[in-house]
Amino acid sequence: MRLLEKNHGEARAPHSARCARTAHVRLGAAFSLALAGTLALYLCGGSFGLVPALAAEGSGSQGAGGTAAGAASSTMASAANDTPKEEVVYARLSAGGAVDSVYVVNVLKPTAAGSVTDFGSYNSVQNLTDASGIQQNGDAVTVDVAGDSLSYQGDLGAAALPWDVSVAYELDGKRVDAADLGGASGKLRITIATKKNASVDPAFFDNYLLQITVPFASDQAKDVSTEDGQIALAGSNTQVTFTGMPGKDGTYQVEAQVSDFSFAGISFAAVPFSMGIETPDTTELVSGFRQLGDGVGQLKTGADGVASGAGSLASGVGQVAGGVNGLASGAGELAGGASGVASGAQGVASGASGLANGLTIYQNELSAQAAELIGKVDQAAADAAQGTYVSASAQFVQAYTVAYTPVYTQAYAENVGSGMPPEQAMGAAMQTASAAASANADVLAAQGALQNALAALVGVNAANAGYGASSQSLAGAASGVGSADNAESLLGGATALAAGASELAGGANSLASGASAFASGANQAASGAGQLASGASELSSGAQQLASGTGTLYQEVQGMPDKVQQEIDAMMASYDKSDFKPVSFTSSKNTNVTLVQFVMSTDPIEAPMQEEPTVEEPEQGIWDRLLALFGLA
Repeated sequence: MRLLEKNHGEARAPHSARCARTAHVRLGAAFSLALAGTLALYLCGGSFGLVPALAAEGSGSQGAGGTAAGAASSTMASAANDTPKEEVVYARLSAGGAVDSVYVVNVLKPTAAGSVTDFGSYNSVQNLTDASGIQQNGDAVTVDVAGDSLSYQGDLGAAALPWDVSVAYELDGKRVDAADLGGASGKLRITIATKKNASVDPAFFDNYLLQITVPFASDQAKDVSTEDGQIALAGSNTQVTFTGMPGKDGTYQVEAQVSDFSFAGISFAAVPFSMGIETPDTTELVSGFRQLGDGVGQLKTGADGVASGAGSLASGVGQVAGGVNGLASGAGELAGGASGVASGAQGVASGASGLANGLTIYQNELSAQAAELIGKVDQAAADAAQGTYVSASAQFVQAYTVAYTPVYTQAYAENVGSGMPPEQAMGAAMQTASAAASANADVLAAQGALQNALAALVGVNAANAGYGASSQSLAGAASGVGSADNAESLLGGATALAAGASELAGGANSLASGASAFASGANQAASGAGQLASGASELSSGAQQLASGTGTLYQEVQGMPDKVQQEIDAMMASYDKSDFKPVSFTSSKNTNVTLVQFVMSTDPIEAPMQEEPTVEEPEQGIWDRLLALFGLA
């Protein structure tokens, strides 16, 4: 930053001007002009209060600051000022941030001594360098410059500034006026907001760095904290500093636990952003993004493979689930069929057992009849009739059994299959089988033969005049029923049939029990297979989404290196103010401005004065006065 040069000549300016000039001289080349102005305020005890108010400059042919109220025109006023100059704009703000007064210190640096005309719609002007007069004609200010430079002050009144500033105060969470904060204690929060003032030339807002300083007396403020700035100790103060970047609105907050609060005020300094920023080497960064793109491409390939495999898995698991469901259904049918077979076999066993019992009874009755007639019948005379009758009887029983058994078995199975209880099914099957056997042609033929043989036997018995022969025939018939080998005899066959049917029923029951257990396991397997199929389907869906997402990500990262480079270039360009040329804040007619700076400060917040109690001194007598006169008291 450039500094105001030491003023020459006799200083006849008012107190405020002398203080500012003194501060500039004391700071020397080690401090910036902005800080010099700020210190001038402190050294002079608030010289803003001594700055006279000026009218605001208008628009159109007004200055860059837009502060003129319209001045009388003149031939001189229509010209331009190309004399090199610097401007330092000082502004006093209320504690809430509103503009109270503005004045500008203009430093003229002509190439040769002589008269210089500067421009600005000031309410009043004062020479800060020497006692020479200043002529003001409208917005034209003419002064004779005897040396290398001359400084004068122009007052602009409550002129608009490039930044609209607002300051809000909260104490213990409640909004309070700054006027009520003096001497207060509690949790204090200060919120500072800055934004662009559209009524002022945007060159300042867009190209100036704004530094905001909030000082707290360390003995009055504890636990100072902020998320937006930096905190540092400055002597007996804790100082919080915020930085507003060019072209950016900003909101800044600071909190502190205060007691008996007083405040020197918030200061703002704005200077052209001239920080040298070297364009960084982005080769490695861009290369890294390209590697990221390659990696995402590999990820996409893998995700596509996962999606394909998950789809195949879901399809295969679905087929397995279908097969297991079919197996469970078949196992259930097998269990039901086995139960039916067991029930039918049990019925066959029961029927065969009944047949065997009936044949046994039949045999016993024949034997009993034969035993009764043995003594009465002549065996020799009845042999021929007996043989015929026994043969006919055996043929009848065999024909009846052949006709009866399959009909009974089929009828019993059908009855049980239709849901009929076993006992009822057995009775109904016996009736059906008896009816079928009675109507069977072979049975009818055997029955006729048996009747003929019986008639012949009766004739023989009659011929023998007694029942002895008949008795012998009946005994032979009874014996003939069971005379064949057990494996081939009718009674043995019925008994074997009953035993086999019972074994078949037991095996069928075991088969039904096993099939039922198998069906239960198959159902559980089907349930698990269904869950597996559902999970595989979800996996496939998720894998498809992953593949889709990685595809989108791959498309996005392809252009990322170029986008990153473009963003870096744009960001660097936004902070590259190397082509900025300063413009005058006071008037656009000042065409050769080398520097414009702003120094702003809010009003202080002071604790109420505490009145000291008045001590009444005792009245002195004459002797006391004499001693005091000679210093002996």
